[in-house]
Amino acid sequence: MNVAYILFGTGVGLVILGSFVFYTILGEVNGRLPVDEQISMFGVNTKAFAILRQHAHLFPSSRKRSQMLWIITVGLALGGMAFLALMR
Repeated sequence: MNVAYILFGTGVGLVILGSFVFYTILGEVNGRLPVDEQISMFGVNTKAFAILRQHAHLFPSSRKRSQMLWIITVGLALGGMAFLALMR
């Protein structure tokens, strides 16, 4: 099997894992907000940075934000390396 496909599959898996971490962050933020101010899971992509800022304000010592960013960054980097390997 070509290494590029393994890199791509691992990258996709990491980006999916990073999105799972993001939705746990959203759940924590919604757990602290009043019911009428909670953020819907639909259309959440447009509010991602606001959710992360709000999470940083509510949970300043949480490592989930940095973990999510690292996981997604590594996943995207692996996907990019797979793309470059396939273009050779």
